[in-house]
Amino acid sequence: MTSGPGSEALPRRDPLGQILLRNGLLTEDQLSDALELQQRSGDRLGRILVSLGYVNQLAVARALAEQFGLPFRDLLADPPPAQVVQLLDEDTARRYRAVPVALDGGVVEVAVADPGDEAAMAAVAARLDRPVRWVVTGELDIYRTLERVYREIYLDRIRFDLLLRRPDQSAHETFTPRQLVTALTVLVALFVAVLLAGEPAEILVSVLVTVGYTILSAHRLYLMWRALSSTSGLEVTAEELAALDEKTLPEYTVLVPLYRETGILPTLLKALAALDYPASKLDIKLIFDEDDPETLTLARQLRPPGHFKFLVVPTGTPRTKPKALNYGLIQATGQYCVIYDAEDIPEPDQLKKAVVAFRKAPPEVVCLQARLSFYNRDQNLLTRWFTAEYAQWFDLTLPGLHATGGVIPLGGNSNHFITEKVRELGAWDPYNVTEDADLGVRLARAGYRTAMFDSTTYEEANSELANWVRQRSRWLKGWMQTWLVHMRKPGRLLSELGPWGFFSFQSIIGGTLFVALVNPVLWALTTIWFLGRWEEIPGLFPGPVFYLTAVSLYLGNFVFAYLYALGAALRGYHRVVLYGLLAPIYWLLISIAAWRAVFHLIFKPFHWEKTVHGLHLRTERVAR
Repeated sequence: MTSGPGSEALPRRDPLGQILLRNGLLTEDQLSDALELQQRSGDRLGRILVSLGYVNQLAVARALAEQFGLPFRDLLADPPPAQVVQLLDEDTARRYRAVPVALDGGVVEVAVADPGDEAAMAAVAARLDRPVRWVVTGELDIYRTLERVYREIYLDRIRFDLLLRRPDQSAHETFTPRQLVTALTVLVALFVAVLLAGEPAEILVSVLVTVGYTILSAHRLYLMWRALSSTSGLEVTAEELAALDEKTLPEYTVLVPLYRETGILPTLLKALAALDYPASKLDIKLIFDEDDPETLTLARQLRPPGHFKFLVVPTGTPRTKPKALNYGLIQATGQYCVIYDAEDIPEPDQLKKAVVAFRKAPPEVVCLQARLSFYNRDQNLLTRWFTAEYAQWFDLTLPGLHATGGVIPLGGNSNHFITEKVRELGAWDPYNVTEDADLGVRLARAGYRTAMFDSTTYEEANSELANWVRQRSRWLKGWMQTWLVHMRKPGRLLSELGPWGFFSFQSIIGGTLFVALVNPVLWALTTIWFLGRWEEIPGLFPGPVFYLTAVSLYLGNFVFAYLYALGAALRGYHRVVLYGLLAPIYWLLISIAAWRAVFHLIFKPFHWEKTVHGLHLRTERVAR
């Protein structure tokens, strides 16, 4: 059938369900289940049937072709030429799920996934501005066709979009010339001062370090107080959840980057399948790397339902998680999107809570951060420390930042976004190996806000020391990248964040790095003094400086250890509280990872160190 802009609707025949029944692809009971879900969710029957796993998307496409009296075309078996596909711009093709597949004289043959979407077909015809002959194909066929035709364009987009749009906010350049000159000037000035002034210069350095520790400790105490004494997140009540009308729920994209995750993949698929959200409104994208066929093969063998989509990221540098997320974002169709990692088990109602929270939030809130915790917290000493650290971070520090309007560096997953706002910001920086914290800062700089909300995602605490050090080094290297990127123009950062936002950025991002790097030096001086009574050390801390340093040492360590213990207690992890009090030993490991991160920042800035997941499963198998 040929049409143009404003053409009449295509004639319908039998209902879709009846066609599938007649063709032996559906049972009466299955159709009844799907129709019941349709009454509740208001979604299209074909999407519901695919999400239930009763039929595949090609069967639905063939039935739609029969229903509307149109030809069916399998785009994977009969791929259209790239030059014909490009007659329609990529954005329009993706938005309306339609691609040109043939050109016959002046008539363009266009394959659509939903011939019942008259508005979409009219928009496509108007964009082409020529006669159109319609055929029907599967939705996945359209996406695969676009991936094939625009492969190189997509690869460039996921690597260079932010760099081209906002080079000042990209970590593609680790150190700017100005930063290198500034760092060198400070080091030379410090050396000259110590050389010429001797002890007074050393004392000044001691005072500055001590004051820095004192300010950081006071800030963390203040955040704790605000987290405990005020509303520190968007609360969603059981009554609000029960009152949700599923017909009003928007489509939700779930982005799950996977790389060498065969051990944990079955557990992940079960957790995602358990999400309490209409499956037909879920756009779950499992994102694989082209050079990891094992994980992709296993995913196909496990045969998840039809709302699980498989994306394969083309090989290319940098090889990072944010690059994979950018690829998933290109194809995201949800009004909202969320990131989950391979080992995550989110609370089943988290997406519904996020929808309610977004609806309650002020318009400037474009991101929600769920809390993170661990399901293997009692596996060993390292997992208990890790759990205490996460408890203070996600239950005290970040809620405190929420309550005070500070900049929230996002956690690695369970960040819920308004999808279009992520695209507006340039998505994730593929050159920053801790892309979440960086995006949180860029979001704040653009005038948007992140809010905490009361839902938890459980994940695996790293239980192996070498694996933990690699993971923590990557995180800290990314924080270093984030600090360097956003401090390229401090005046502009201050103007965009405001004084308090600027201070919170320096305290949380810069302060965390400062403490991790300086701690070993101070511990070494303290140890040397106790063991050898080296006479030079007391000279660095004369009179009032000594007392301020002593207060900073004991109070500062107490504050951070107390936060670890308090966070664990608030979570109800009472067996972890004691280990929180022993946190100073854990901080030594963090410092080792921090200095390793400095080395990697200089010599391997974009190298992504893979974290091995599923270690707790090995322990469970051995125990059995």
